[in-house]
Amino acid sequence: MKSIKKTENLTSQVFEQLKDQIITGKWKPGYKIPSENELAEIFNVSRMTVREALQALVALDLLEKKRGRGTFVKNSFTESFISSLLPLIQFDRSQAAYMHEYRKIVEVGSIELVVERASLEDIQRLKNILEEMKKYRQNNLEKFALEDVNFHLALSQITKNPIIIRANFVIKDFFRNHMIKIVEAMGTESGLYFHEKIIQAIEKGNKEEAKQLMKKHLEKNEEYLQLCS
Repeated sequence: MKSIKKTENLTSQVFEQLKDQIITGKWKPGYKIPSENELAEIFNVSRMTVREALQALVALDLLEKKRGRGTFVKNSFTESFISSLLPLIQFDRSQAAYMHEYRKIVEVGSIELVVERASLEDIQRLKNILEEMKKYRQNNLEKFALEDVNFHLALSQITKNPIIIRANFVIKDFFRNHMIKIVEAMGTESGLYFHEKIIQAIEKGNKEEAKQLMKKHLEKNEEYLQLCS
């Protein structure tokens, strides 16, 4: 494991490195991983960043927390399960329509869970990602797209539903390529606008508003892709 690049999403970087420790077998089933403090020192990030990454791995059923003992690699996962987390399925970019169908079903359908279960820390995390997007809005569309993906992955984590979280992380690489295509087609303003409005709806606890905003957000993306295809 190595120190984190401060110019990129911190939680995602920590998550990827921790996941690699498990998938590559460096951390065996039953292994007690370093404490939050130790990991924060290794990665040179805050404990909160480490905690968010660990929560995602717990939700993916790769780690388990044992009260008073620490955090351990799950004994129950199998090689086939680990393989299912890897982006082995090759998607063609022309299949963007299928990706949109998936997103309309899952993201619109799950946003009510986000509103219901989001903590103040979760909302702040979404705001932090939005600020990262704003940094790259003019000069780096690829990094903007990556932060856009991180925003939607964060929403899936906030649902606290392990099936939704697993599904989105499995297709993350294809999701990133899909998002780059969207950003290249329509620019950055629409994404920034809808993300900010969605955060506001979550803060207000308004499920219906959040649902309609997500629906309009995805429909706008789809319109641009159809025009550019």
